[in-house]
Amino acid sequence: MGVSRTASSLDTFISFSVYLTGFSRFELMGTGMASVYYEWVKQRSGSEFLTLLSEFEKVQLLSDAQKKALIQSGPQALTPLVRSIIKLWYLGQWYNPEDPSKTEILSSQSYQEGLVWDAIKAHPQGAKQQGFGAWASPPELLRAKLSHEEVQS
Repeated sequence: MGVSRTASSLDTFISFSVYLTGFSRFELMGTGMASVYYEWVKQRSGSEFLTLLSEFEKVQLLSDAQKKALIQSGPQALTPLVRSIIKLWYLGQWYNPEDPSKTEILSSQSYQEGLVWDAIKAHPQGAKQQGFGAWASPPELLRAKLSHEEVQS
C-alpha cells in the first residue's frame, strides 16, 4: 500500500519547516504541532500552500551549489505565506499572509510549544513553569558567560 498524498504532503511540510526554522525534525515533531500546523496552513492557503510544498520538493533535487544560489537570493524571496509559516512555528500564532496585522491564536498549546522559547532558552509565561526558586539562578546562557568571565580574570 502506498503513502497517501496527505501523509506525503505532511512529510514535505515537516522537511520544509526544518529548512525554515533551523530546528531538527525531531524537535519539530516533539512539539506535537506538525499535523495541526499543516492542516491550519492548508485550510487557510489551499493551493498556494500545496504549490509551495511542490516547489520545495523540486528544490530538494537541486545540487548543493544550486541550493546555495537560491538561498543567497535573500529574504526578499520569501513570500508572505512563507513568513507566516515561520511565525506560526516560532510564535504559535497565524499571521494572515494578505494582512499580517490580522493574527489568530491557534491554541494555548501552540503558544506553549512555540519555538521561540527554546531559541531564547526560556519558558512560556504562564505555562511550563520551571518550579519553585528557578529564578534564583541566572539563565543558562548568562551562567555560561559569567563562568567564562571568571576564568578570564
